[in-house]
Amino acid sequence: MTSRRMRIIGRGMTAAVGALLLAATLSGCNESQSAPQPETQARPVRVATVALEPATDSVRYPAVIRPRVEADVGFRVSGKVIARLVEVGSRVEPGMVLAKLDPTDLDLQIKASQAQLASAQSDAANARDDFARYATLRQGEWTTRQEYDRRKTTLDKAESRIREVEAQLRVLNNASRYATLVADEAGVVTATLVEPGQVVSQGQTALRIAKLGEVEAVANIPEQQLATLSQRILSVELWSQPGSAIAGRLREISPTADVNTRTFQAKIALADPPPGVQLGMTATLTAKLDRGDLIARLPISALTQRDQKPAVWVIAAPADTLELRPVAVAAYAGDFAIVASGLKNGERVVTAGVHKLDAGQKVRAWTEPTR
Repeated sequence: MTSRRMRIIGRGMTAAVGALLLAATLSGCNESQSAPQPETQARPVRVATVALEPATDSVRYPAVIRPRVEADVGFRVSGKVIARLVEVGSRVEPGMVLAKLDPTDLDLQIKASQAQLASAQSDAANARDDFARYATLRQGEWTTRQEYDRRKTTLDKAESRIREVEAQLRVLNNASRYATLVADEAGVVTATLVEPGQVVSQGQTALRIAKLGEVEAVANIPEQQLATLSQRILSVELWSQPGSAIAGRLREISPTADVNTRTFQAKIALADPPPGVQLGMTATLTAKLDRGDLIARLPISALTQRDQKPAVWVIAAPADTLELRPVAVAAYAGDFAIVASGLKNGERVVTAGVHKLDAGQKVRAWTEPTR
């Protein structure tokens, strides 16, 4: 009885195992039929074309437009200002009257000198007639040689006195002209330092005039960048005219540093400034130094890593498959990476979704539609 029960149980277990195996087989067949097939279509990717360009070290400084020549002008004589005929911003031309002094004292000095000249001429005339008489007497031996020489000396002194007073009169006439301040050349008034009624001394600055036609950019340069400034390519961009660069040339560097900022003032001559350049405009001085190497600018989104080092996905031609290429990044500038080596001109680099790509994967370059 016991052996029969065991045989029944054995047959039941065999049937159950067979049913399980059949179910597993059917399930495997269904899964194999429903499993997705490998992707064969090329994956669209956004790309950027590598454009190699010379590597430049570029620095920028704030600058101000100033005149090339700015002169402090003043009266060559002292006196009281009775008129100032120009204001700040006035355009002046050669010979234009700028300011005047009270000429009363100078006119009186001229009259006094003229009177002295008349007196000296009278004395000289008398000395000349006296000498002529003694010269006649000397010929007839009616006077001594000593007396003749004394009369000759008196005449020489009288004539010298005339020349002295004439020279003084010319000086006073010049001083009278100097009481009127006149422009020597074309320019624009940048400062007025005297007012009518003010008493000024000889040589005191009355006006500051900038010469027209020659302007330059003035910038303050840190001492650590001063040594290479003469080797750099300089350009100036006005804030009022963005995108328009004006070629510049280093004209002068201050020999001493500013006591407050510890920077050195550099003056940049502008080669061909546009007509709209005005004195006092703000600008940016750009100084570039060509390093000689070639670099590529790529969006930072194109960078990934390979062995903990920067790399990019390069589309290999002609199969359009991906290759992970290690690169050397020299610097970062905003949203761009400056790649110093590892890429060739004209190669295509994936710039989006780089962390979801595989080596050897077939891709299709995609360009964003123009909005």
